Amino acid sequence: MSTPLPQLIAAARQHNLAGLAVLWNFSMEELQRIYNGLGPDRFPQWLRDLVTEASGLFEPAALIHDVRFHVGGTRGDFSAANVEFHENCKTLVKAAYAWYDPRRYKWLFRAWRYYRYCQDFGWDGFHKTE
Repeated sequence: MSTPLPQLIAAARQHNLAGLAVLWNFSMEELQRIYNGLGPDRFPQWLRDLVTEASGLFEPAALIHDVRFHVGGTRGDFSAANVEFHENCKTLVKAAYAWYDPRRYKWLFRAWRYYRYCQDFGWDGFHKTE
């Protein structure tokens, strides 16, 4: 089960995540339909739930990322959305773990890995306008 949207939006605001303003273009009901947790739409719901549970720290970044994928655009917009997701994940990790905590580096590596998954395999799920 993912975190309720108002909590995700509050966390995104608290950490001043990049791209937060894109959320204001949608109603809460629209965001509820767009946001699917962590993982692509082609994953079955049980698998997205599992990934979201395991990587819940990234949920505020994933919300913005899902909206970016919904809005879509060009190949450049796709790459920019993935870079933004990575930067937002790093922001969330650094807020959660001090520099001397080994978990920080485990989560930073996970953020990079998720970014690479999105960049390497996410184009099919991106709404293309070109």
